[in-house]
Amino acid sequence: MKKLFPVLLALLLAPGFSFAQQSASYTQSSARAPSSRPAPDTILRMGIEDLQTFLNSDQAANEVALVGLIRARIAPQFDINTLARWSGGYWYEQMNPEQRKAFTTKLAKSFFSSLADIVGGYAGKIPEVRFMPPRRINQDEVDVTARIIRINNYPIDVRFSFHKSPQGWKIFDVSTNGVSAINYYRRMFNQRARQGGLEALY
Repeated sequence: MKKLFPVLLALLLAPGFSFAQQSASYTQSSARAPSSRPAPDTILRMGIEDLQTFLNSDQAANEVALVGLIRARIAPQFDINTLARWSGGYWYEQMNPEQRKAFTTKLAKSFFSSLADIVGGYAGKIPEVRFMPPRRINQDEVDVTARIIRINNYPIDVRFSFHKSPQGWKIFDVSTNGVSAINYYRRMFNQRARQGGLEALY
């Protein structure tokens, strides 16, 4: 996942967007019906605004505050249960409900801890990012791609896959130039399970 996160964060920390009021609206409306929730591309932009505002504040070096921000603002935009189910694959199906809960909790901790580690080191190193028009896969799934324009280097495309959950649009996968977070974790979990059995996953 280390290869995916730097690109993901380059996107999330991109400057040039002003959606502070929409971000507050998103937080306040989290319990509303899915129809009242923002569209996928707006959700991404709200996350960008939250992270950018934090890095421009006097709390930018406060690790506790950063973790709190990610828990409150960023984590709710992800469907970690779907990420766990799809990345766990065969092994997830062999787990009982308690094991699945422990597995999902462990995955979430790893995912968002890595996110926090990288966010803390991104101030002042933010490239230009251009959003592509959202691409509807079907009625309940939409991809939003961002192109990261790097100085003296080729651009990188980052695709955020959203699906419509009972709580509204949620990110369930992130792909960087075709490398999927779900596929990355699936390979990792397969290796761990082969070496240590099912218990090694939770």
